[in-house]
Amino acid sequence: MCGTALASAQDAPKLDNAQLDQLMAPVALYPDAVLSQLLMASTYPDDVKEAADWSKRNPSQSGDAAVKAVENEPWDPSVKSLLAFPSVMDMAGREPQWVVQMGNAFLDQPNDVMDSVQRLRSQAQAAGSLKSNEQQTVTVQSQGPQQIIQIEPANPQVVYVPQYNPTVVYGAWAYPAYPPYYYPPLPGSVFATSLVAGIGWGLGVAAVNSMWGGFNWGRGDVNINVNRYNNINVNNRLSANQTNFQHNAARRGSTPYNSASNRNRFDAQRQSGLANRDRGGGNLAGGRGAAPGGRDAARDRAAQSFQSRTGQSIPGHRVDGGGRMAQGGAAQNRSGQGAAGNRVGQGGGQARESAASRQNRDRASAQARSRAANHDNAFRDAGNGAKVRQQAQRGNIQHASAQRGGANRSFSGGGGARMGGGARAGGGGHMGGGRRR
Repeated sequence: MCGTALASAQDAPKLDNAQLDQLMAPVALYPDAVLSQLLMASTYPDDVKEAADWSKRNPSQSGDAAVKAVENEPWDPSVKSLLAFPSVMDMAGREPQWVVQMGNAFLDQPNDVMDSVQRLRSQAQAAGSLKSNEQQTVTVQSQGPQQIIQIEPANPQVVYVPQYNPTVVYGAWAYPAYPPYYYPPLPGSVFATSLVAGIGWGLGVAAVNSMWGGFNWGRGDVNINVNRYNNINVNNRLSANQTNFQHNAARRGSTPYNSASNRNRFDAQRQSGLANRDRGGGNLAGGRGAAPGGRDAARDRAAQSFQSRTGQSIPGHRVDGGGRMAQGGAAQNRSGQGAAGNRVGQGGGQARESAASRQNRDRASAQARSRAANHDNAFRDAGNGAKVRQQAQRGNIQHASAQRGGANRSFSGGGGARMGGGARAGGGGHMGGGRRR
């Protein structure tokens, strides 16, 4: 075996205590259930990104209601559960590389990650930052030689997730060469003015069934409360004996595994799941089914429906001979890699026409459909004098408008057509409620 192949087959170096504490510092003081679910979710970075985009578009959604609102999304249930906590999703969405690093550490070194959390909690407690209050209950237990610090909501019906400055709450930092990661909230948020003193608390969240994760600290396991899990994930239930986290590689997406051992164990399933994503299929979280259609197919149907209703194509999109929506320029697949040229439709051939040619053909096609529709309407309304007069008047108005504005129209003003809740069609080619790819 050559040196390059040997190096690629070896595990990546494990993180030491300084690196782990640096990585976990922003979240080690989260309630146990929220932290455990964040660790699980971080192993699915593509799902986290999509869910964070959803949360950003739906700022009023939180708690169990937000999790129920995404019941039919294909994301892993651990990712969906975090939508109960908008501040958590905001940080995860703004720091995707941190999410990847944390997920890799949790998959590669779960016991070390949990030991890091306990070290950090001990430091915060010694510094006077971690204590019970009206938002949380902090308890200390001894398990053999180890001291375990648990954090739970003071009121089981209401969950508070802290925002804090790691450079303050942990006291003197033990690793000057590895200062703690700190991702402050956006200016103007409810947390922004309270972090000087260390910890800030936002509004409590009604997240009873969304809190189904936990830790078995003595054994290094992440636990699942199956009853709560099944109450909120009604379309993706677990069996009564599935009480520990099991990574679903089919939801991993485009992010490769960090260690050779996990690549050998999971990568074939990851590649299969990624191919299914690229085809527009939607593996349900847990790998137990397929969501009908898929987002690409939904966008295609939306484009076709819009074109058939209005006689106009959406700028930057067209429906090709095979019924697929093609985009000019480089078609972006879900793994983030551009495929040169346009998408290939079922009718065969890769479209490489100029923008002007596509616009001319789309306009001609729209005019043909319009003439056919007018022809059908004329026969359907024959003998109806009022209808005939209305159509004649409408035709005169449209003709005058065309003379003033020219034959070409842009939908909703030039820069890019807007559809459905601010979704942009045109330059970015995003459609359908603003969902980004």
